[in-house]
Amino acid sequence: MTALALNQLIRGTPAFLLRLGHSFTSFLDGIAEARAMAENFKTLSRLTDAQLAQRGLKREDIPRAVLASFGRK
Repeated sequence: MTALALNQLIRGTPAFLLRLGHSFTSFLDGIAEARAMAENFKTLSRLTDAQLAQRGLKREDIPRAVLASFGRK
């Protein structure tokens, strides 16, 4: 019985580690994307209203523009 349980554990471990690795990678990708979005937001926020208008934006459009630049709605 112990050998059977150990065999099942050994077979399942690589799949579990693979799923864990994918989850961790997705988590880190999400952090990187959030940091990039925050930097984009800061950059746009520092522009004057005239500079924003040259880009076709108003100050209240900044959050939507940042989300759109990352493919979100």
